[in-house]
Amino acid sequence: MLFSELPNEIIEQILLDLDPLTLAQCRVASRQLYELIDNSVLLQIVIEAGIDGLLVVGPRNRHLGYPSSSAQHLLDEIFRIREATKELSPRSVWKIPNEHGPLEISDGIICFVSSGRGGGQLKTCHFHEMLAPADQNYNLFQPYPTEKRYVNTMRDIDAGVTDIVFSTGSDLVVLLERTTAPNTDRVDHRLHFRAISTGRPHPEATLPHIEYIYPLSPAFGSGTWLLQLYGDMVALLLVQNGGGVTVWNWKSGEVIVPCQSAVASIFLSQNQLLLITNTKGDPLSSNDQEKMNIVVYSISERCITHRIRLPVSTLRHPFLFTYPRQTLTQISPAQIAGTFAPDPSLDVFALQFWPTVADAVHPCVAVFSTQRLLEACEAALVDREQYPVDVDWNTWGPKGSRWFPPNCLHAPSERGIHGARMVTTTRSDAFDVFDWIDDWKPNRDEIFNYPVILDFNPRPILRGATDCDFPLCRNTVVRDMWSWSIPEDEKTVSIESGLPFRAFVSKEEWFHHSGAHLHSTAVVFSKDTSDDIYSFLQHPNLW
Repeated sequence: MLFSELPNEIIEQILLDLDPLTLAQCRVASRQLYELIDNSVLLQIVIEAGIDGLLVVGPRNRHLGYPSSSAQHLLDEIFRIREATKELSPRSVWKIPNEHGPLEISDGIICFVSSGRGGGQLKTCHFHEMLAPADQNYNLFQPYPTEKRYVNTMRDIDAGVTDIVFSTGSDLVVLLERTTAPNTDRVDHRLHFRAISTGRPHPEATLPHIEYIYPLSPAFGSGTWLLQLYGDMVALLLVQNGGGVTVWNWKSGEVIVPCQSAVASIFLSQNQLLLITNTKGDPLSSNDQEKMNIVVYSISERCITHRIRLPVSTLRHPFLFTYPRQTLTQISPAQIAGTFAPDPSLDVFALQFWPTVADAVHPCVAVFSTQRLLEACEAALVDREQYPVDVDWNTWGPKGSRWFPPNCLHAPSERGIHGARMVTTTRSDAFDVFDWIDDWKPNRDEIFNYPVILDFNPRPILRGATDCDFPLCRNTVVRDMWSWSIPEDEKTVSIESGLPFRAFVSKEEWFHHSGAHLHSTAVVFSKDTSDDIYSFLQHPNLW
C-alpha cells in the first residue's frame, strides 16, 4: 500500500510524531498533505505552538490527551496568548504578601518559604497550584485562581531555609538550610531532598540530606548561595566573595563536580556547565574582578574542556541567567508543562556585567543562543590535542548573540528567562530609536519602570512579524546585524551581534520592583510589600 493510500487518521498520527518545523515543511510535499495539515486542528496546534517556541511533550495521540471537543479551543487559546503577550496587557490576579523568604515558580506551581504563624525562622514551605481546578483540566490556559490553593507544607527543618528549587515531575524539592558550626564562626549548609507530595525525605534519595562545608576558604562561606536543578543533578553556587560551585547527584548523593572556583554557573546541557572564573582558578578577591574567563566544564570528563573567547576582556561583577530546564526531564503532573514545554533548540542565556564605565548605573546585558554555543564547542573538539580548547568568537558569536549597552535594561533577575524569552524593565524610549546601539547616553535619573519582554525566538520573525504598536505596548522587531562599541579602559571594543529579537515594551509604568520571574504564561514582579503574579491569559472575569 502506498503512503497516499493510507487513511487520513493514520497519516495524521504519523505526522504528529514530527517536530513542528518538519511538519510545516510537509505542507509543500503534496496537495494531499497540504490539505490534511491545514484541515487538522491537532497538527495546527503542533505547528502554531512550534512557531511560539513550544514543543508538545504530552501524549502524541489524536487528542493530545484531551477531549476532542477542546482541540479547537486549545488552538484558539494559543492565538489569544500570542496576541495578549504582544499587547503586554496582563492583569494582576494574585498577590502574595512579601513576608516570606525564597520564592520559586516551575511547572505551574509556585513555592515559597515563610516563618509560619509563630514567626521566627523561615521553616514553612508552601506549594500552591497556579492552574485551574482538576475538573477543568481540558483547558490548559485557565486563569490563575485569585485565592491560593494549599498543596503541602513542611515544618520540620531544623534551621532557616535560604533557597529552594523543585521539580514536580520528580516530586522533588531541594531545601538549602544554613547552619553554624558549633564554637566557630564558620557557616555551613545542609541540602534536604524532600518529596513535594509528603514533605518527607524523597524515597529515591539515598541520603535524606547532605552536609556541606565550603572548601575553598571558610572566610568566604557567608556569601549568597543559590541552588540549581537539572534532572538528577543539583548544584550549589556561591555567587559572591570567594565563589564556587559543587554538583551532586541527588539520588545517589555522589559528588559529580567537586567544588570549582566560579562566581557564576549555569547548566548548558546534561553534561556541561558554563562557569565564570578568574584566570588562576583560585578564589576571587576584589582585585580579581576583571580577570575572568568563561569556560565550559564537562561533567563526564571532570575537567574544563573549552575556553569561550568573548570580544571583551573586562567583566566586572558578572552573573549568568538561564531557564531552569529541570521541567523537561519528566512529564509533570502540572497541566501546562505536561503538554507544552519550551523548545531547547531556542534556549538563550544572559550575561550581565559592568564595563569600565564610571557613570553606568545599570549593567550591560548580552544574550546568547545556547544551541549555537554548544555547536561551536562541538566543532572546536575536531582537531583537539588537549584540554581546554579555545572557542573562536567569530565562529558563533556575531550571529548567536545580542549585546545591550549599559543603561538600556535593568539587570534581569535569576529567574527572568524562560526558554527564548527574557523579562526585565527598561526606559520608556529605549527601543523607539536605535541610538542605544551606536551612541548610548547614560543618565542616572532614568526610570526603569517600563516592563519589556525580549523574545529571541526567530521563527515569528522569519514568518513575517513586523513592527507594530498596540494600545498598551510597542512592538519592535530587530533582525539586522548591529555594531556597538564598549569603552574599555582607554580603548574601544566594537561588537557585532545579530541574534534576532522582538521587544514588547509597555507604554505604561507598572511600579518599582526588585526583580521579575518569567513563567510560560505569567510574570511575577517582586515589590516592597508583595509578590504580584500577572497573567497573560484572556478571561472575561479578569478583563
